Amino acid sequence: MPSARISTWSSCLGRIWREPQCRAFLVYTGSILLATLPTWNVYLWWGHSMLFPAVHISEICRLWRADGFGQVVWCSDYCFGYGYPYFCLYGPLGFYVGALYHFVLGLDFGSAAKLSFYTSLYLSGALMYAFAYLIGRREGWPRAPWWALAAATIYALTRYHFTDLFVRSALGECWAWTMLPGVFWGMELTRRRALRGSLLVSAAYAGLLLSHNITALWGSIFIAAYVPLTARNLRWPAAVAGGGVLGIALAAFFWYPALTLSKLTRHAGDVMTMWGSPQQIHTHAIYWQQHFMESLGYGNSIAGPDDSLGINLGFAVLIGASLSTLAVFRPGFTSYQRRRVASLLFVFAGLLFIMSPQMSWSMVPALFRYIQFPWRLLVFTAFFGAAATAMASPVLDRWIHPGVLVGLAILFSIPTLPLTLMPSVIKTMPPERLAKWNLRWERRGLYGGSAVQDFIPKWVSGDYLDPRFLADHPIPANRLTVTSGELFCDRYVHRGNSYEYSYQAAADSTATVAVFYWPGWELRIDGKPAKNIPEADEHGLVVLHVPAGQHVAELRYTLSPQGKKGRLISLVATLVWLGLLGFHRLTLGRSGRGTRRDTAERMIRPTIAA
Repeated sequence: MPSARISTWSSCLGRIWREPQCRAFLVYTGSILLATLPTWNVYLWWGHSMLFPAVHISEICRLWRADGFGQVVWCSDYCFGYGYPYFCLYGPLGFYVGALYHFVLGLDFGSAAKLSFYTSLYLSGALMYAFAYLIGRREGWPRAPWWALAAATIYALTRYHFTDLFVRSALGECWAWTMLPGVFWGMELTRRRALRGSLLVSAAYAGLLLSHNITALWGSIFIAAYVPLTARNLRWPAAVAGGGVLGIALAAFFWYPALTLSKLTRHAGDVMTMWGSPQQIHTHAIYWQQHFMESLGYGNSIAGPDDSLGINLGFAVLIGASLSTLAVFRPGFTSYQRRRVASLLFVFAGLLFIMSPQMSWSMVPALFRYIQFPWRLLVFTAFFGAAATAMASPVLDRWIHPGVLVGLAILFSIPTLPLTLMPSVIKTMPPERLAKWNLRWERRGLYGGSAVQDFIPKWVSGDYLDPRFLADHPIPANRLTVTSGELFCDRYVHRGNSYEYSYQAAADSTATVAVFYWPGWELRIDGKPAKNIPEADEHGLVVLHVPAGQHVAELRYTLSPQGKKGRLISLVATLVWLGLLGFHRLTLGRSGRGTRRDTAERMIRPTIAA
């Protein structure tokens, strides 16, 4: 019996190995494992964001333990305990994934952050593979699994992707790399399977909106451009648009309050500060010669071509795009295939110009200056360059084996390994030590990893965030200061985003709580909503009006009116999405039973006739 079982397993493995898709995925998986191997034994690599990805994940986990699983908007531990609306305005997807890894797998916060990074890297190429292979199988490309693998490795292992991952440590942007090909895969699936593809488009587009604000804005432009450039009928654009609208609604719990409340912060709604002036964006342009240099280094973006930060196309993308450009002018394509490759290369060339010093940003509407650095568009050059390489395979396959391009993509990623072979300074870090690390950087003016205090409410004034002021004016242990009336607090409990006070008051009283005001604070007296809602004092702190007597007052952050509206839209959209999924499964089950019945009848009919 054991020998029979072993024989069965070996037979199954043999059949799997004979499938080219499986072999391609094994090669891809091995390349990702090798690329990340040097970082497996560190707590978290030391990129531009330092340990802040782990800090954010620890804050989400703390709030989930206290308040239950759900949307995190207000981070009460930040800004010396005054609070910070970080995830009200910054894409939370990658951090939520890391927090789930902490709870489900029991990982510490550094390992959870690393696994979220690794997952985004792996899925970026996997979804790129799915996008390219779907088209290749449908059109009968030669060696379609291997051309899809070429697109996946070129995209996943490109230089700037590793810069985002190991140098900038931009967890939000790394997940945007993942969701972008997911949207395009869904769009291509929609051509033949409208409902299934629309569901995939909506889920992936919602993920893009939740991952990184800037990439989502610019990605939406290119996603919308792809539809008319490659459409064959009106039915397909309508199905894609339906999926996109549903995706927008799914992510409304984040983007709607982010858009409406950003103007209440010091800088997040400021075009000049957050979005960039034309001169500032021009200063950080990518010079043409930079695309021919695989630069290494941890430096920041600087003016001129001598930038040590890895901001360039990457040689694998450059080679693939160059070969595709030559292929456009050669026979071997259908008219539609040629138009598709030409369209991808046209967008690719347009992106190169936008990032170049020749781009005139003064002529660009303010909305599209929401980019900060033009080299952020390298996400899209990697995607369109890799996609064009795969789409040109009907011609390129006569010139070069896709395995050569796969090998080049892996080879050109090797020089990035020194970036990850950093000194293993931090092996472990207990949660309490991570909290102290964050507090130390807050004393230097970094809140949530931001040096310009992007999300501080604009009404906050005074020196509350000055360490010298804090030393001279320590925050009360219960964060409560009575400003009028007579109030005695005999018990205080702070849990998550809730501050609970058991108090006695001889008369109606007013007190200030040492937390920043932000729309969404609620006050409950003995479990019931208070008559007077919390408001902001002249310095931006929360003011409470509590009644006389012995009561329990709870100040809790829930959601702003805008957040509640966005959450309602997302809830309705989620129910619609699940309903459509159920309808699709039901329809699929019926069609499957019908197909099996027809097959059985065709088999039985000759027997009856005989």
